[in-house]
Amino acid sequence: MGGYAYRYRHEDVSASEAMSPPEEATKPGEDGRNPVKVILMFGSWNKRFNSLRDDAIYIAVTVVEKLRASMEKSSPSGDSHCVKYFTVQVDEDDMCLDICTKSVKDGGLEAPPELPCLLLLAHPSKDDETNNTKMRVEHVECSTVQLERLLVEHLARMEEEWPRKNPSPPSLLKENLESSVKDAWSRLFDAQGNLLPPQPKQSKGISIPTKRKIKNNEPAVRIFVAGDKSQVGKSSICMGLLGALLKSGKYAPSDLAYIKPATQCEAVQLVEEFCKHKGITACVPVGPIVYYKGFTRSFLKGETGETSADLLQKASEAVDTLAVGKKVVIIDGVGYPAVGSITGTDNASVARASGRLFSIPGSTSTTSTLERAPVPVLLIGKSGVGDAIDSFNINATYFSHQNVPVLGAIFNKMNLDGFYSLANCKEAIDLYFDKYQNDKQAFGYIPEIPMLKNARENVANISEEDQLKEAVKTAELFVEKFAEHVNVDAIVDAARKATTSYIESSILANNDGEKKISGTKRSVEEMVVAPTINDQSKYPRLTPKSESPGFALSREQIEAMASAAGAAGG
Repeated sequence: MGGYAYRYRHEDVSASEAMSPPEEATKPGEDGRNPVKVILMFGSWNKRFNSLRDDAIYIAVTVVEKLRASMEKSSPSGDSHCVKYFTVQVDEDDMCLDICTKSVKDGGLEAPPELPCLLLLAHPSKDDETNNTKMRVEHVECSTVQLERLLVEHLARMEEEWPRKNPSPPSLLKENLESSVKDAWSRLFDAQGNLLPPQPKQSKGISIPTKRKIKNNEPAVRIFVAGDKSQVGKSSICMGLLGALLKSGKYAPSDLAYIKPATQCEAVQLVEEFCKHKGITACVPVGPIVYYKGFTRSFLKGETGETSADLLQKASEAVDTLAVGKKVVIIDGVGYPAVGSITGTDNASVARASGRLFSIPGSTSTTSTLERAPVPVLLIGKSGVGDAIDSFNINATYFSHQNVPVLGAIFNKMNLDGFYSLANCKEAIDLYFDKYQNDKQAFGYIPEIPMLKNARENVANISEEDQLKEAVKTAELFVEKFAEHVNVDAIVDAARKATTSYIESSILANNDGEKKISGTKRSVEEMVVAPTINDQSKYPRLTPKSESPGFALSREQIEAMASAAGAAGG
C-alpha cells in the first residue's frame, strides 16, 4: 500500500479515547506543534467502511501527510504537527453514541447526520500562549458518496500491479478531498501553526474548488422498472430507456447507469451487451441478490448466514455506489412485484432499499434523522385493455401499500392489427388513465417486435462474433421503436418530481409533528435499509441476526444439495 501504510498506523478507539488529550499535548517541543488527530467516524450500518477501515483511513493518511510534508518544508524551523489516526464506530455503545452526537461546546464530536465522515481534532499544548483552553474540532467537508467513491477508487488502484511504473495522477475526487482537508486545517491553525479560536460556522454544503468543479453534483434520478409478470420485457424496456436517453443528445454514456440488484437469471442479457456496445460502463447485470438453486429453503433455515436486512443493505450499497456522478440510474426489477417476498427481498423492498438517502432536520443539530426516498416505479404491462389495466392496478397496489410511488406504465408487445391493435388499446387505456388515474400516466405503447422474441436465447452464448453482431442489431432496432413510442423525458421528469415530493412531504410531516406511516407491515427496525431514527438513537442500527444453526453454507454446497434433492430453481 505504499510508504504511508507502514509508517502510519491507525487505532480503533472509542469516542472518549479519541477525545482524550495525548501525552504530546504537554510537550509540544519534542514532536512538533499542537498534536492533531484525524478521525474517521462511521456507523455499524456502513458495512463497507466497517470491514475495510484500514483502507478507508489510508485515504486520509495520504492526503494529510502530503499536506503535512508541504507545511514542514515551508516552516523556517522545520517543525510539523504530530498527527495520529483513529477510527470510531459511533454506535459502538450508548456512551460512544452520546459523545459523537453532542455538540463540541457540550464536549462532543458533533457528528453530522450522514456517515461516514472525516474530522480533525486538535488539543492545545500546555505551553500554548494563546487563550485556547479547549480542544478544537473541524469537520472535513466531503459527502458520504464522495468518500464511498474514493474508497472504491482506492481499492481499484490496489488491484493494479505493484510497484506501478507510471502511477496515475490524483483523481478529481482526491483533489477535492485534499482541498477540503486543507480548508479544515486552515480553520484550526494560523500560518505559524498556532491553534486558532473557534470560527463562526460556515455553510454545510460540500466544498468544491472554484478551479475545477465536480461534474453533475445533482443527485441521480433513480427509476425502478417492474413488471406485472415474468417475461413481460422489463430488461428490454431498461435497454430502451438507456438507448432513448442517449438518442436524445441530453445524456452521455457516462451519465447513465444500469443495475439489476436481484435476479433469478445469471445468463448474459441483451441489455448488458447493449451497454458494452454504447460505452455505458456503469452496468451491473447481476447484482448482490441472486436466487440461485436451493437459496430460498437454505435462507429460511438460516444456512446462508444472511438476514433480509443484510441482503437489502448490499442492494443499497450497490446502487448508491453506482449512482455517484450519474444523471439517471435504471434499476431493473425481477419477475413480478412479489418475487423475493419469501426472503424479505421482494421488488417493493428492493425499491425502498435502492432509494436516495436524505436527512430530515430535527429540532436541534443532534436530532436529525436519515431516511431513503423509495425509488419511483415504472410498471411494464401486457397488451390488451381490461386485463392490462386490471394487472396494472393489482401490481401498482402492491407497491403503493409499501409506500413506494408508482409513476405509471409502459404497455409492451402490442399487436399492430385487429380489435386489440396498438391504436385501439391506446385509445381505451388513455381514456382510463385520464378518468381514474390522473396522478399516473401511460408513458407509451410498444409494438411487438418479432426479432426480440428470442433475444434472451440469442445472446445466451455470446462468445461468437456473429451472435454479438445480431444481438446489437436487435437492440438498435428495439431502441429505435422504443424512442418512437415512449415519452422518455416525461418518465425522467415524473421520477424526479416523485422523489422530490416524497422528501418534501417527509420533512413537512416531521415539522408538523406527524409520524410518517409506512405502508409495510414490517417494523421500522426490520426495514433497516430505509432507516428512520428512533427516539434513542440518531443513527439506524442493523437488525440482529435471526436464529441460525451457527454456521453458513457456501453457494456451491447449497446448490449441490438442492440438485441432489431434485430442485429446479431457487
